[in-house]
Amino acid sequence: CAMLLAVLTLLLPALQVAADSDLAQLYGERWTAEARVYHSASPSVLSINVLGDVRQQNFRGSRTQKAVEIGQGTGVILDASGLVITNAHVVSPSINGLIEGSLHCNVVFSPDSGGQTLPARVLNVDQEWDLALLQIDAPGPFRAIPMGHSDGLLIGEKVIAIGTAYGESHSLTSGILSGMKRDINVADGRGKRVFSGLLQTDAAINPGNSGGPLLNINGELIGINNATNIQADGMGFAIPIDRVREILATRLLDVDRSEHIWAGLRVGFDGEWLKVLEIHPRGPAAQGGLRVGDLVRQVQAVGVSSKEDYSRELMRFSKGDEVAMTVERDHESLELKLVLRSAQARDTFGLLGFTVERDLVQYRRGLWRERLPVLRIAEVFQETGAADLGLEVGDIVVAVRVRPIKGQEEWRPVRTLAELVSLVRGPDFEFARDNIWLLRDDASLKGVLEFDDPTVARRGL
Repeated sequence: CAMLLAVLTLLLPALQVAADSDLAQLYGERWTAEARVYHSASPSVLSINVLGDVRQQNFRGSRTQKAVEIGQGTGVILDASGLVITNAHVVSPSINGLIEGSLHCNVVFSPDSGGQTLPARVLNVDQEWDLALLQIDAPGPFRAIPMGHSDGLLIGEKVIAIGTAYGESHSLTSGILSGMKRDINVADGRGKRVFSGLLQTDAAINPGNSGGPLLNINGELIGINNATNIQADGMGFAIPIDRVREILATRLLDVDRSEHIWAGLRVGFDGEWLKVLEIHPRGPAAQGGLRVGDLVRQVQAVGVSSKEDYSRELMRFSKGDEVAMTVERDHESLELKLVLRSAQARDTFGLLGFTVERDLVQYRRGLWRERLPVLRIAEVFQETGAADLGLEVGDIVVAVRVRPIKGQEEWRPVRTLAELVSLVRGPDFEFARDNIWLLRDDASLKGVLEFDDPTVARRGL
């Protein structure tokens, strides 16, 4: 089987050339460069649908709509195992209403590839660069997109975008590469932010194309479409593929940043060995008996020799799974088992020391009563900084404090758990002074929240 696979791999380019040649002969002048790229690339392009249960308020009270489609976009298959890249805003959309429970993703293949719908889960999200990594929850192999490079691109060369605009099935637009290293300001439900170093194209990037591929004339991925200028025709933007590669290696394929699971340890390559560098004192790794300094040899009997190997293997598992790790300690081989927890447990139990739930509180504005979304503390964990500070169930988290930046307030209001965690983990979070602002009944309270999560605590030293 291995020999057959090797032979087929060697013959694949030749078979593709033969297929292209046959199609060119069949269609004649209709077999354009765009048609050729679509034929080769569309099996690797997916429609992504995000579903969730949404609680909405109206004059009759609240009601919950089940399995509502709250996000839609496009994704690209990166490897045969079913890793998919898309935009973060596709899988974490801003909506009107409260999401109850977790979100669910489906991916849909092009009609030319059978139109199959498969479940997928979000492995990781990078909000800064608007990228997300998904895993198709079905056996492969899947057809991966060929990866190009963005450092040798030419202004004026033909580029092609494939996507699922407005939720329709796969469509194609084409144009030229209009510019490079563009900086744009984007306003969304999370506020204003700047994306820098983008590619610019006049190929139409319509709503629903977000997360889809920008391709060169050879059908190679050169960018991930992520924005368009709605005030101008023919001005779309894409994240360069070389930047996408960097974000994949340093963030999205880093299990320490996973949106899916929490192992409670940080490993790193010290030039010779893959070593445990940090252990969360209350996390799964500590409970499983791992220690700082252990050398990681295997994850579930699969050898790992790099951080990338380790992350890929661990990210295949889900919360609640028991994972065997083979480590070397004092020249002795040990097999230790840890039970993975959710990424939300990492952020609540492991980082904040409390859980929150989104709520709506009424307030009066003039003659009108309005509802304001807030974060209300639902549980406080013992032996944490939150418990030591005296936080209580029912407290409303108003804001957290960051180091002052020109033109911005020190106290940043928070509306979601993701915003709260992002600010606490961010580079500007304030450790030395009051850093959390709460409302309790009619009282306004501020205090210093301390952390034992080693990735955060070391920054506060």
